[in-house]
Amino acid sequence: MPQLISATAKTMPVSVTSTASASTALPGSGKFIRIVNEGPNVAFVSIGTGTQTATLPNATATATSTPVLAGEDVAFEIPSNISTSTALNISAICRAAGTATLDVQVGDGI
Repeated sequence: MPQLISATAKTMPVSVTSTASASTALPGSGKFIRIVNEGPNVAFVSIGTGTQTATLPNATATATSTPVLAGEDVAFEIPSNISTSTALNISAICRAAGTATLDVQVGDGI
């Protein structure tokens, strides 16, 4: 199975609370994003071009509330319609009184 992220990929922490974190540029560009949620709560992320603001899931489906479970290590493919050289941003949020620390990496697969 191919690895999605190089062992030398830059890692960026994102501190998450019940208020959406500031939109921050990802630490690199590539085809895949890896997010490790150190916990202790579920975090919801928004990833895309331009300023991002994460939201909590609700009755209206959105692309700004992708869940990352506490203690999980997940990888997502960046949509092919976004150039791998395009700088992307991330924002994250937890439910009321929740916190989390996300470790974020981007890569092309090896």
